[in-house]
Amino acid sequence: MKFISFLLSILGFGALFSCKKSGYEIKDGVVYFKNVPVRAADANSFESLNSVFGKDVKNAYYRGYPIDADCHSFVALNENYAKDKSSVFYCTNALDGKTYFTTRNNKISKINGADAATFELLAYNYAKDKSHCYADGISFPVQDLATFTPLDGTYATDKEVGYFRLTPILKSDGSSFKPLSGGFSKDRIQVYYSWMKSDDSSGRSVPTSKVIAGADPVSFTVLDGDYSTDKTHVYYKTGMLTSANPLTIHFLKPYEYNYVSDSTHLYYQDQRIQNADLNSFETLAEGYARDTRSVFFKANSLKNSDPGSFTVLNGGYAKDKAHVYFMGNEIRNADPASFKMVDNVYEQDAGDAGSTYYNGKKTGKNRTNL
Repeated sequence: MKFISFLLSILGFGALFSCKKSGYEIKDGVVYFKNVPVRAADANSFESLNSVFGKDVKNAYYRGYPIDADCHSFVALNENYAKDKSSVFYCTNALDGKTYFTTRNNKISKINGADAATFELLAYNYAKDKSHCYADGISFPVQDLATFTPLDGTYATDKEVGYFRLTPILKSDGSSFKPLSGGFSKDRIQVYYSWMKSDDSSGRSVPTSKVIAGADPVSFTVLDGDYSTDKTHVYYKTGMLTSANPLTIHFLKPYEYNYVSDSTHLYYQDQRIQNADLNSFETLAEGYARDTRSVFFKANSLKNSDPGSFTVLNGGYAKDKAHVYFMGNEIRNADPASFKMVDNVYEQDAGDAGSTYYNGKKTGKNRTNL
């Protein structure tokens, strides 16, 4: 009995410390939120609902700010969602870009059209009511509301299709759809790669998904980064590395996800590195690599480069005994012997004895001593 009492006391203390502490407190007859007095609040009737929501006989509150809600029926659903008998609210406290993300602003929004009576939370801050699904307080269309299920913060499914960032993955099978790691997902029929594609016309990023043609969902395995295999092929994102062997493919270095090799070939992302020596090849930095015969930038060899004297600088710059390079391109007439990086100079990041450079381009004569 003593042991059981001791165990219960531990569990009790654990539960106590696991509860999120409310930001509200009452001192000397005044309600405070994080030490700021909530002047409108009635201390005698005030009730803290969770760490950010509260209410009294007059008002509901988010982080100490009154909400235009029915306080008698007002309930907090989590740290963002709350509702009363007729309305649903989504509230955030986000960093303000106008103040260079140094301050936070409260945003209290009534969700137009949300049905309070049927509104319920789902996992990963999704929610739904009898007519709509919601993410971060914004409704979005789904093909089957009754079976809509969030799988993680990025993917979801219903009985019809899978979703990537609230966007249906066309022709996917919702009943068997599941996310993998990275941008990969699959169902019983196909494998998909999803990413946020930049839309040049709007400046926004658009959720995009594409079928990996020919991939076998049963044997499909994500390696790491954007590489994957099935029983017969190796893939980079949505493309097949046609000559790569899935049985021997491997990364050259831990946490270096741009270079892979099988027993006969080297690859940079989806490009085969031609004429590279597999046994002596090593990755460096800034996209540079070398073997005993040549230097490479990504998948391309640098003509007349000298691997023995080659040195990577930074910012895309590198040099050997006879050349200076920026992002794999030779900077003509630059002096490798005196070429150095410079700091804290306006529109200059490098220089040699005769010239200054910025982003790999000559900008003028050098009037300083390097």
